[in-house]
Formats: sequence, C-alpha cells, structure tokens
Amino acid sequence: AASFVARIPALYAEFGYGWLGEILPPRLFVGHFLEVQPWQWIGLAGSLLAALVLGWLLSWVTVRVIEPLVERSRGRFDDHLLTTARGPLTLLLGAGVFHALASTLRLSVPAAATLGALVQLVVIVALTWVLFRAVDIAGEGIARRARARQRQGLVSVLPLGRVTLKVALGILALIVGLQNFGVNVTGLLAGLGFGGLAFALAAQKSLENLFGGVTVIADQPVRVGDFCRFGDRVGTVEDIGLRSTRVRTLERTVVTIPNAEFSTMQLENFAKRDSIRFAPRLGLRYETSAEQMRYLLIEIRRMLYSHPMVDREGARVRFVQFGSSSLDLDLQAYIRVTDWAAYLEVVEDLNLRLIEIVGAAGTGFAFPSQTLYLGRDDGLDETRTGEAEAQVGRWRQRSELALPDFSPEEAREMAATLVFPEAGSQTAARTGAGRPGGGDEE
Repeated sequence: AASFVARIPALYAEFGYGWLGEILPPRLFVGHFLEVQPWQWIGLAGSLLAALVLGWLLSWVTVRVIEPLVERSRGRFDDHLLTTARGPLTLLLGAGVFHALASTLRLSVPAAATLGALVQLVVIVALTWVLFRAVDIAGEGIARRARARQRQGLVSVLPLGRVTLKVALGILALIVGLQNFGVNVTGLLAGLGFGGLAFALAAQKSLENLFGGVTVIADQPVRVGDFCRFGDRVGTVEDIGLRSTRVRTLERTVVTIPNAEFSTMQLENFAKRDSIRFAPRLGLRYETSAEQMRYLLIEIRRMLYSHPMVDREGARVRFVQFGSSSLDLDLQAYIRVTDWAAYLEVVEDLNLRLIEIVGAAGTGFAFPSQTLYLGRDDGLDETRTGEAEAQVGRWRQRSELALPDFSPEEAREMAATLVFPEAGSQTAARTGAGRPGGGDEE
C-alpha cells in the first residue's frame, strides 16, 4: 500500500491532469505542502471565494422564497427567526458549496478527511448559531408576554435561563466538534465530571447564593419595588441579583443580603395586602360612668360604620377590660388603602373623630397616674356586712354554700336568666329580647 501511494504522483504525470494540465503551468503540479499540491491550494482558495458568493446568493433566494409563506402565519417567532437566521443560513449553504467544489480537486485521503472535518465543524457552528438566535427570540417573546401579564419574576429569571441554555448548547456543539476530530469524548466527559465536582465543592457558597436567587425569582415572595419585612428589619427591595438581594431600609441605607440567607428568611410582603389594619386601644378615665361608656360604644361604632374608608365588615369596638389605670376599649377596623401615606391620612381623621366623641361623652383619656384622696375613713358598712355574713351562715346551715361551684342542677336553672342585650337597646327591640333568656322563648 505504501508503494502504491508513493507512485500516485508518477501516475498523474503519466496520465496527465486533463484540461487542468493544459491550462495551468507545470510548476503548480510539482511538490506539495500538507499533502496538498500548489494547484489544489489555488483551487481551495477559489472554492472558498465561490462559496462565500454563492452562499450569500442562495441564502438571499431562500429567504425570498420562504418569506411569503412565513408571513401567512399568525405567530411572530418564525418571522424573527427568518430575519435573524440569514447569517447562519449563508454560512451553512456556503459550507455545502465549498465541500462540493473541493471534492473535485483530487485531494489526498488525509487532506480530504481533514477538510471534511472542517466543513462539519462549520456546519455545527452554523446550526449552533441558529439555535442561539432561536433562544434569544423565544426569550424575548416570553419576556414580552410576561411584562404584559405583570409577571416580573418570570422576566427577572429569563436572562439566567437564556444564558444557561446557550452554555448547554455550546458545550454540546463543542463535544460534537471534538468527536469529529477524533478526540476521546468519553474520557473528556469523565474529566469534566471530576472537574465539575471539584468546582462545585470550591464554589459551594456561590452556588448556594445562585440557587437562592433562582428560588426568590421563581417563587416571588417579594419583587423589585415591594416594601417588606425581612427578619427584624423593613425596607424596599431595589434589586434581586443572582448572588445577593439589595434592600433600602427606612434609614435610607442599602442592605445587601446573600440570596442563600434571604431565601430562608421569613418575608412579610406589605405590598400585597389589600387593606391596612387599624387597631388602637383606648384607655378611658375610671370616673367614666356606665352610661357614658354605652354612649361611647354606640358613637364610635356609628363612626366606624359611616366612614367611607373603613371596611364595615371588619369594624368593631368593645369594652374589654379594667386596666390598671383605665377602662380599656378595643378598636379594630381595616382601612381600604394599600399605600402607607394614604393610610396615615385616614388614621389621622379617625383619631380626630375619636377625640371629638370622647369629649362629647363628657369623659377623657386616662394616663398612668396615682390619685391621693384625703378624707375621713367611715369604715365598712356594718349593716350590709352583717347581712352578708348572716346569708352565708344560712347557706351553711342548709348545706347550700356554692363553693367551689354551684351544683349542676342549680347551674342549669340559672342558665340565661340575665337580660342580654339589655332592655332598651336596638338589638333587644329587633330580636324580641329585653327579658331573661333573650329572644329564645319565642
């Protein structure tokens, strides 16, 4: 076989190069570089030039032929893909033309094999280029629809997804290209596996922050511009990156939190609430009479029900306890706003109305104090004391002392014997109450 290959130049000289031998100078058929003769190098250069021209021309014709068909479709993906695929299509068609022309140059087996591998590499690059363009167009389309639907979290994660997909396509194209040149891809993949493991161990914290950022962007507990509570602090989210999240606090400072830590925090998003709770505790003076207290409860409830910015369903006011220095009223209402500045405006109006109602009742707000009364001590009421002691004595004689509790029979007899709601109230008139047992007897 070696001797036959060595005789190939002599055979060309004996039988000639056909019409090429008549046109080209004889010195172009003498010698070789990289097993390619001078006339073949000239042919490769001409094939390359022809491939560039014909590739551009064929791609132009192809686009013009396909364009009317694409315009009939309703989607915009194929329109953008056809427009941006002009360059990869030119490269792909040019590679085909170059391979067809180069196959007529009578190249040696090693040169032809190398040239074929190069052409395949160009085809892989062209196809990868087309896929990259498709990924960009698809990403832009998804981002446009996500913005129209106010899905900012999806918009934020799309750049990372596009880069990841492009890296995966690039690695796949590289592996296929190396395999065409005879590289042991299996050993390379094994080496990449061990290298990837070592890289993952070395970059553990960075990877934690990366996946934490993906989690925050995908799950969307907060978005850029949301006012939230993170841990024991509050602030407005300014940026959610792949490594960290930046929040501007009420002190106007910027706190940078690694995503691995931020994604595990308990996040309270104030921007997603539909209303804001108003829940003050009113402490009234102990001199306030029961009638004054009834007046206050009615008028405050009337005010809450009548206010246009208060949700009536959640509004309530109750006399809840005897405090250490005040009679305490518990108020709760939901203000129909989500902006904090607007909430403060409504709260200011409600507080002013509460001051007016308390003043109209003839009482006042209590504050922690001690009152010293100077006067003669009349002692205990001896008459009522004797009556109470005599009553307890009679209970003892009849074995009716209800301690530690009443008997079950007595408890059942006493059930619903007090009047509630009290007589004269609107609820009593509406429900037929105002007597022991309320309206249950009807």
